[in-house]
Amino acid sequence: MTKSKWTNEFLDTMRFKGDSVADCAAKALWENKNSKEIIDELRIISRNHKLDLKDFPKEVSDYFQITENVEICKEDQEKFDLSAKIFNNYGFCYCGLLFFKALPTGYMCPKPGHVLESTKLLVDFAARRVMETAQYVFAVNNVNWHKPGNPGLESIQRVRLMHAGMRMALMNDPRPERKWNMEYLGVPINQEDLALTNHLFSLSMIQGLDEMGIHLYPDEREAVLHTWQHIGQTMGICKELYVPDYKDAWDQYKTILHRQSNAVNKDGPVLTRALLESLGQMVNKTLSIEMLEDITNYFINDKRAWKSLGLHKPTFGDHMFDMIAHFLTSLKIWQTLFHRENNTIRNGWLSRIINYAVCKRFGLDQQYSRYPKTNLLETVSKIILNELSKRDLQNFEASNSLNPQKPFFFENNLLYEEWDLGGFNLDVEDQAVMGK
Repeated sequence: MTKSKWTNEFLDTMRFKGDSVADCAAKALWENKNSKEIIDELRIISRNHKLDLKDFPKEVSDYFQITENVEICKEDQEKFDLSAKIFNNYGFCYCGLLFFKALPTGYMCPKPGHVLESTKLLVDFAARRVMETAQYVFAVNNVNWHKPGNPGLESIQRVRLMHAGMRMALMNDPRPERKWNMEYLGVPINQEDLALTNHLFSLSMIQGLDEMGIHLYPDEREAVLHTWQHIGQTMGICKELYVPDYKDAWDQYKTILHRQSNAVNKDGPVLTRALLESLGQMVNKTLSIEMLEDITNYFINDKRAWKSLGLHKPTFGDHMFDMIAHFLTSLKIWQTLFHRENNTIRNGWLSRIINYAVCKRFGLDQQYSRYPKTNLLETVSKIILNELSKRDLQNFEASNSLNPQKPFFFENNLLYEEWDLGGFNLDVEDQAVMGK
């Protein structure tokens, strides 16, 4: 077995390294405020996509000037273009994978998960937090994400500053019961945690697409990784953790995940329950919590998740189905046969059989008669994204109807229309009523 170059000694040092550029700006902003005041202001910043800098200290203006200079070459732009093309085709799947794979995988890691629980950013008002995370992923997945004034770069700058604020709030909380255990946890939102999160938004998504039966060419996989590595550097990830090589990136991701994920996880079940309950509300309880847990179990593909995330244990038959599906979709010959552009196979009888098996596995067989050619996991993603698209970003909990005067999830309707987000409904009873 080849020894990883990402040693425990090196990664341990990364746990005590923050982001000096953003931390300097955060200190100027919040040095004289207590932890609660900082967290309250972070919640306000998270809702406002355009920050007015005129009343901010000079250090904050300097931060935005420094971080808007993203140097790229022609080859970088070509890979950004290809990655954005993949997103334009399958971005709605990213949404489902974010909720059922990327975020729960992160929750399996007690140390970074403790930051989320401590700040309550993914426990209180979970639906809002979910929406904001999804919108960040959507904002940066465009060809010009790196250009000043682009929503992608503005999102990166805002989130990076928020991370620095969280570090300040957590490390300077005077309450004895909230004292940050630096020796055990390291710096909040440290370099190792940032690298892990970056992989969850890139490599984990690629793997999830495979598990959905959507297989990319090698150059497409590398383009997605390359784009997110540049996004990561712009987010403050240090050069020592930069991995341009696809194989090396997987090595880093697996090494960090192995180090950090754990079945013994106090905060994991709390975070997962908040996430799945918010998703259940978005789909109007068409999918039960048990179904949502089944989908999460499938994409996580790790027995430790049952305890670490508080998920129910699947039946023997369901567990065997998941194992076989993961084995088949990982095979190169399968990925070639069912490549995303092979419409003859993807629309044929074999795909229908697979779709039916997936529907049975997740208890959605009643819906199969309406969507025999549709991947039901893709449909679930579309339904959740359709609900997100209706929400007012500044009044999320109270809004469930469209108002063109308010800032919504999509800045324009192009992707909404291209993905046909309004064309799916899993509610069998509603469909039966409509058919009368």
